[in-house]
Amino acid sequence: MLAQSNHHRLWLREQDHPAISLPRWQQQMDLLTSFYRSQTSLILQLAENSFQVVCTQQSQDYDLSAGTTFFDAPLLKLIQSQSGYGQFHVEGNEFTSSLSQFQHLICQLIYWPDGELFGCILICDPHQNKFQERLAPLVETTKSLIQAELKHLFLMMKVQILSVQDEQTSMLNQYGFSLMAPRQLSLSRRFGSHAGIILVETLCDEAGEVETESNEQMLRIVARIINNCLRDADVSARISHNQFIILCFIDNESNLDSLVLRLKKQFAKEGEKLNLVTGQSYFTPDTQIDLRPMQEQANKSLNLNRLGLDKKTR
Repeated sequence: MLAQSNHHRLWLREQDHPAISLPRWQQQMDLLTSFYRSQTSLILQLAENSFQVVCTQQSQDYDLSAGTTFFDAPLLKLIQSQSGYGQFHVEGNEFTSSLSQFQHLICQLIYWPDGELFGCILICDPHQNKFQERLAPLVETTKSLIQAELKHLFLMMKVQILSVQDEQTSMLNQYGFSLMAPRQLSLSRRFGSHAGIILVETLCDEAGEVETESNEQMLRIVARIINNCLRDADVSARISHNQFIILCFIDNESNLDSLVLRLKKQFAKEGEKLNLVTGQSYFTPDTQIDLRPMQEQANKSLNLNRLGLDKKTR
């Protein structure tokens, strides 16, 4: 598991974060609805090609209450084709969702600070047509307020990621593993999954403690191979300068052996520079729920395998 931000795929309403003030966003929707005399004004978030209503002010029930999630291919295509500057107008009959019940809509795009599209502000069937140009700065102000809070959220997420991320490999670090692994273990045990721990250690020369460019490249290769061999539920991390750990969820012990064998084959494909040794442990759901003894058993396995490798090389 690589430590990375997934803010583009998370619904904002399902997160509790001090950087975002949804009541303030709601106030902006109330204002826009009042000034434009619109049937409804709403903020939509885009994630995984679907939309969710973040905040809304409706003159009646249009099936667009806060938290409503829907798919609308024409709207998706429309907002992805826009440059993002200023507002644009669109007819409601172009849409396939509940938005199709409106005749005319004003749209203002909203972006994350990294340039990724967050969603849009929609003003549906505005009756204030005479002063729409004068009201445009009000929509821009709302957009600026929302984007400022999104930037705050984005930066705080970055700080959180850096605190659990290994800088060289982009994997979880020891702290990140200690946070993520117990949660995954507890969740998987509830479904009766068996668990395994795999330790992977790079064998360095006498100067192995020194982080040379070649050593750093080797660590990144190991991290990439580990990440490519795991499933989404598995957790992996770099826990020391030359040691990696994997918590995997499997059906039986033979699956653990197969995963270790697959890792070794991939390591061998990368060439002789990857001088590695592994250790492993296996637990059934009813034997152990704490990671510590699992890790200790895997470490014993690693030490035995390292000792056996040393004897072969003498």
